[in-house]
Order: sequence, then structure tokens, then C-alpha cells
Amino acid sequence: MKIALYSPFLADNIGGGERYLLTVAECLLARHQVDLVLSPDKVNPGDLNKLKNHFVKGFNLNLKNLHLVLGPFSPQASARQRAAFTKAYDVFYYMTDGSFFVSRAKLNVVHFMIPFRKPPRFFQRLKLASWQVKVANSRFTQKALERIWKIKIDHVHLGAVDPKDFKPLPKKKIILNVGRFFSPRGNKHCKRQDFMVKTFKKMSAAGLTGWRLVFNGPVDPGRDNLNYLKKVKRLALGLPVTFHTQGSFKTLQKNYGQASIYWHATGFGLDQTKNPQAVEHLGLSTVEAMAAGCVPVVIAKGGQPEIVSHTVNGLLWDSQSELIRKTLALIDNHRLWTKLSRQAQKRSRDFSKAKFCRETRKIFQL
Repeated sequence: MKIALYSPFLADNIGGGERYLLTVAECLLARHQVDLVLSPDKVNPGDLNKLKNHFVKGFNLNLKNLHLVLGPFSPQASARQRAAFTKAYDVFYYMTDGSFFVSRAKLNVVHFMIPFRKPPRFFQRLKLASWQVKVANSRFTQKALERIWKIKIDHVHLGAVDPKDFKPLPKKKIILNVGRFFSPRGNKHCKRQDFMVKTFKKMSAAGLTGWRLVFNGPVDPGRDNLNYLKKVKRLALGLPVTFHTQGSFKTLQKNYGQASIYWHATGFGLDQTKNPQAVEHLGLSTVEAMAAGCVPVVIAKGGQPEIVSHTVNGLLWDSQSELIRKTLALIDNHRLWTKLSRQAQKRSRDFSKAKFCRETRKIFQL
């Protein structure tokens, strides 16, 4: 079969959503022609091979037979051009940014990574009706869309983590967070690295010694996001805090392997019912950390409680005082840390690539 995958985010970012889309591609490549569609306003034709190598290096995926092609998805392209382009495919898979177009493929699958807080307008809803299969990346996203958009989500397709990529190393006194640096401006789901630095500073002032806070994640394009990183670095002055904003996949593996505790704080201070798109929609970095034996101490919002069961394979928190108290409980009780670390590794195997690929084939009706 001839299959197309398209995300308007792809050339701009390299994060969890991009890993998700390319893992879908990897699942399908053995038996099908898979085209990764890019918009000509996002990438130059001469840079396609460079971009593909960037994806392989960043995500450690087997994308040898993946074709990168340009499609009519720039603002200047017409609906007629998109219809003619999509008609050539058996399946067209679209990771939506909240906008829609009419696809003429035999089967059209739209994937929601984001639980958008504003329902579509009339003409967007008409276009959405042409997509036969609707998929969400978590039950949190599913419930928010069904409540706000009044649509039915056909599949919840949780992401994949390959345990071979993330293995425990000799553990150090490291608290890790993995995620891009977003400014909260524009209702983006800011990872709240600023809050984590403030929390770590408070713990250090209260007597915590010997521990280091490590951030691994690129800065999203845009001056606001760069200024946010600068703000976080200013907050971290004088503290044992490390930033890896241009690290390789090997650096990421090392960070996961050495870290003892994993923090996640996206959505802190927000009402997830009123603003679901600004919290973590799932959060596969938490699963990656668990695979490497980190104990997750993560916010009880968004999709994180779908991954972590409190006191079973990690700890959930709602306030800064809870985050501090539960982190210190792990630091002070090695037996508790060991128990939760083992259970975290066990839980991570529920997100296997084999399971993800089986669900992918089901969604694509293969």
C-alpha cells in the first residue's frame, strides 16, 4: 500500500510528537511504501536527506526506506492541489494542528496530539467530517475532545518506547527532566522548568546537598522561547543545575541511565478542564525515564496519571510542597526508591514498540 504521513509541526520541532509520527512510519515501512510529507514553506528540497538523517540521529529509528516528499500544504496551496495530491494514496495520516483539509485518499486518519480547548468553526467541522478515523494519543486527550468538540474518538493510540534504548546505568544523585523549552506565552504547554528550578533551590536552601538537577531538551524556535531559557538559567545561577539543549541521543540515554529521579511539572498552576492543551497530553519522556530505572515524581495532571500509578511505580503530586516531600521521601528511603524503580521499569514495558505497531496496523486497517 501507498501511505502518507503528514504533520505541520515536523520540520520545526524534534520532540515527542515527532518521535511518535516517525515510529508510526517505522512500523509500516517493512511492508508498505511510506511517504513523509513536508510543506515546501518549511524545508528546502535540497535539505530532505539532511532532515532525514537528523531524525534518525535524534530518535534512533530505522527509517532507511522512508521517502521524504514535498506536498501542497503551504498557505499558498489550494484545496484542489491538496485533493489531487492526497488522491494518490491508499491511506493519508494527518497529525493535526487544529486545522483541517479535505483528503481524497481511500482511508483518511486524523491524529490528535493536542486536546484543543476551542471547538472547530463550521467550515473546519465540515472538513473534519471527511476524515473517517479519528485517533487520540491519550485518554486525557480523548475525553477533552469528546467533551469540547462533541466528536467520537475511534482509537486511543499510546506512544511507544523501546526499552533497548533506555537502560539503567550506575545511578547518581541526579534529578532529571526531559522536554523542550517553551515560553508559556501563546498557551503553549510550557514544561515549567522555571518552577522546577525554584523547587530545587528551595530544597537546597533547606539543606539538600550532593544532588544535581539536569535538563535535557532543545529550545523551540522563536525569541520568546529563547528568552524563557535565559530566564530559567538566571534562576539556576549558583545551583548545581545542568542544561543540555543541543545534546545527542547518546547524551539523552546517559542522562536517563544515570538519573535516580524524574520530575515532570507541565501544567502546574493551570486548570486542566478549562485549558487542557497547556498540560501534558501524555508525556512519553516519563516512560523513557521509567525504562531506565528512574523513579517518576510527576504532576497529577493531563496524561501523566495514565502512565504512573501513585506508590505503585512512581509518585504523583499536586503542589510544590508535595513535590518536595515526595522527592525527599525517595532520597531518604533507598528501599522505597528500589521498589518503585523496579516497578517503573516493569510498567515501561507496557509501552512496547511491538504493541504500538499492532495498534498502528489496526488503525490503518492493514
